[in-house]
Amino acid sequence: MNRRTVALLLAPLAAVSCRAHAKTAPPEAIATMDGAFLFAYGTWEGKVKMQNGVATLSGTPRGGAGANVTLDLSEAKDFCPTLRVRVLAGNRAKSLRILLKGPTEAIAFYDFALPAAPTSGFVTLLPKDGASLSKPSSSDKGTVDLAKIAQWQLSGDWSSDEPLAVEVDSIGIALPDAVASAARAERERRERDEADARKREQLAQIEKLKSGQTTSPTVEGVSKIAPDVLAIEIQAGSVQASQLSTYIPQPGDEIQGKVGASRKLIRNKQEIGWIIGAKNEGLVTYEKLRGDTLLEFLADDPATITVNGQKPEAVWRKSKPNNWAIPLDYGTFAVRHTLYLKLAQPLSGRVTLDFGKLNVKTPNLETTLDDTKTLSEAIHVQQIGYRPDDPAKRAFLSLWRGTGGAQPYADGLSFSLIEEKTGKAVFTGKTERVLAENETEKMQRETNFNKTGVWRMDFSRFQTPGRYRVSVAGVGCSYPFSINANVWTDALKIQMRGLYHERSGVSLAKPTSSYNKPRDFHPLDNPVFETTYTVFDGPTEGGAAAKKSTGKRVPEAWGGYHDAGDWNPRRVTHMRVTMAQLELLELFPAFYSKLSLNIAPKKPGIPDILTEAIFEADLFRRLQKPDGGVGYGIETDGDPLDGEVSWMQSMPSYVFAPDCWSSFVYASVAARLAKCLAPYDAQQAAIWRTSAINAFTWGESDWQKRAAKEFDHKWEAATDRNLAAIVLYDLTGEPRYREVFLSDSCLVKGEPVFAWTIRNHRDSAFLAARTKRELPATVKKNAKIAVEQQAQSALAYAAKNAFNVTTPDPGKPQFLGFYTCPDAIELCRAHFLTQKPEYLAGIVQACQFGAGANPTNLVFTTGLGANPIQNPLFLDSRHTGQAAPEGLTVYGIVDFEKWTDSFATWPLQYIGSRTTPTARAWPIHEAYWDVFLYPCIAEWTVDQWDKTVFCWGYLAARQ
Repeated sequence: MNRRTVALLLAPLAAVSCRAHAKTAPPEAIATMDGAFLFAYGTWEGKVKMQNGVATLSGTPRGGAGANVTLDLSEAKDFCPTLRVRVLAGNRAKSLRILLKGPTEAIAFYDFALPAAPTSGFVTLLPKDGASLSKPSSSDKGTVDLAKIAQWQLSGDWSSDEPLAVEVDSIGIALPDAVASAARAERERRERDEADARKREQLAQIEKLKSGQTTSPTVEGVSKIAPDVLAIEIQAGSVQASQLSTYIPQPGDEIQGKVGASRKLIRNKQEIGWIIGAKNEGLVTYEKLRGDTLLEFLADDPATITVNGQKPEAVWRKSKPNNWAIPLDYGTFAVRHTLYLKLAQPLSGRVTLDFGKLNVKTPNLETTLDDTKTLSEAIHVQQIGYRPDDPAKRAFLSLWRGTGGAQPYADGLSFSLIEEKTGKAVFTGKTERVLAENETEKMQRETNFNKTGVWRMDFSRFQTPGRYRVSVAGVGCSYPFSINANVWTDALKIQMRGLYHERSGVSLAKPTSSYNKPRDFHPLDNPVFETTYTVFDGPTEGGAAAKKSTGKRVPEAWGGYHDAGDWNPRRVTHMRVTMAQLELLELFPAFYSKLSLNIAPKKPGIPDILTEAIFEADLFRRLQKPDGGVGYGIETDGDPLDGEVSWMQSMPSYVFAPDCWSSFVYASVAARLAKCLAPYDAQQAAIWRTSAINAFTWGESDWQKRAAKEFDHKWEAATDRNLAAIVLYDLTGEPRYREVFLSDSCLVKGEPVFAWTIRNHRDSAFLAARTKRELPATVKKNAKIAVEQQAQSALAYAAKNAFNVTTPDPGKPQFLGFYTCPDAIELCRAHFLTQKPEYLAGIVQACQFGAGANPTNLVFTTGLGANPIQNPLFLDSRHTGQAAPEGLTVYGIVDFEKWTDSFATWPLQYIGSRTTPTARAWPIHEAYWDVFLYPCIAEWTVDQWDKTVFCWGYLAARQ
């Protein structure tokens, strides 16, 4: 089972309808099934039940269910738990599991093999290896106190999808029979042999991996997380980057694979890299892992390291891979280890460390700990910084120690702002607890996403410009940040650099970028064909468009943005981020008319932000059909091939046929662009105006043909039809657009502006609230009310989690940019309409988590802040050995307890082999692995950046 049970195991004790027996000597049973499950999760949620004294378990085994109890099993510690089951026809599951938990996080697991064939009646099963209550099959988070059993669970085999069809009538206890006793003895013998073998292997590793070598792990940081807890950061291994070169054949070379598929180069009987390009013209060498692994068994031993000559009382550790060499053998990780040494006395000043036989590069070192200078992992701050007049400025104190669990802190600790230039304290305050270790946060589900307490440090009143760190007495200090008038402008520029670096069809190089990319995906270099496939015909990925190719080339199919860390799609929905730029320009024309973004080519007299918007939108204007229709975009015949880069890829591309949804999306952008462009270039604005009108007219015709029936993306098409109508009405004042808008606007009746799979009229409502065109008074009123309702919903959501992560949608999934792209556009809009200070404070708070004020202290945008991510999934830079360019904001953390599909979780099975504690035991708010090849967290799509562009842009430009 993958241990997806922590949140449930933390549930408060409650009365339960299933019968649980009180203390006897020993008790008769743990539970009988004559009530109801208190909870169920995974694939069992809503699908398992108790009836007539029997629990029926069916379906796939990736689930669990249980109840809270009060039991004392201490007198039965040598007994076996038992499971009475009846195996039904159709069962192919091979095992079940019992979980027991006490008042702490510790969990005991007992595994049972199911009979291979259906049973005529109930049979009593004993656990594998004769496991006793005191020595379970396995455990997590320590030892369960048998005298205080508070919860039991039944669980399936999470590693299998074989169907389960079993009935259970009780969980009991019994003395081991002869077979179980023999199995128990065999297990003990096997464990002794394994321990002896492990000891021999450890001695061999100590002899092989000596300290002081050039390949030894490096101690990269020594700090504190508490007065008596020292933190030591050790980096084990690094990844040697790939290199791209022209492929020059050598005698004996063998290329495995053909053009249009992945190709490996075999040279001297060794795989050395990938051959890429339509003519086998490029060679990308494989990455390699360099350096020794850390001897973790020595690191975990309190006898290994001495601090000022004294051994620590305890050692805890958390280890996390922070790079992954490709091609993958699923074990080639560089790993960042953090050791926490619990000391008998508080530490300060000069510290001497002796690492004993631990294989680090520097076995002895001295350092000075200074709470005003020494970085502490426990202090989290937003690294963008603050404008002096930002109404909310805060840092956080929290730490999860890995194998050591939550780090406790007292309330009311002293903290200071330390001026970097002088080292002086310029502001002081007290920490305020916002979440206790045993309290929960309410997001899409309810748990403590940090697995520890969280304290807030507020310095909102401080406004003096400068560069500072937050320091906590006895702990240390944060990463540096600035307070000045330009911090949000600087952040916005970096995010806009990300869009510039995602440009397709053009080259990138100095002086506008240190990242080098030749021209890619241009029809002069790679063929682009027309297809009759539309977005309504099904999935756009996987080569579907190629099957309906007309064979006709499309010479204007270049430009736009790459979709993500790869490049195959260029979609009309990417222009969500273009709309964000244009709306900012509408709201703050004076600010954005002067903003310089260092892009090329410059358009004389045109603001840079408008130039960037035109670059993206112009692809779709060129692809627009003479009758006005616009298609979904461009797609290659499959995902990128191994090793290929965007300018040397070997697959043809296809332009989708027009559809009403894409035409409405484009019409909105083109109409808004026409309005924004008019003050600068009336002639070009007129071209965009005509293009927008034609797209809407064609889209409306296609919509009327389809609207009577259901089709894929219908609700999105209806949403964008509504938006296009009001944007065009705002531009032209023509009644026909007003009529279309009002015919489908939730504002007419005051209905919610957002309802998943029904409508999303947030953008329409904000424009309705501020347009100068005539609308019914009730619609105007309802529009303003709707914007504020969304803002209030966002504030309410933020108040229910410790780090004030924000969204107006309580059901929004915690993945794909949830934590990294501040979902506070509605707060910006509400502040623009009302100027209420609570909305402005909410925007600032919403931007904190993704910018470093989180338990990882990472900024999730490359090139931003003091500690940005290092290994985003950006194929072009990775395959050429270049550092990732700035401005790439990744998807970030995913709540893999809730989102269990393979896209979200497949790397965990490999990452988990080098993660301590196991990957699934980490707090969700620390579950980011900066390893490159984890698409669900390390990649992005550019349309997700509309939130960072808008929120950072609003904070930069607001008056």
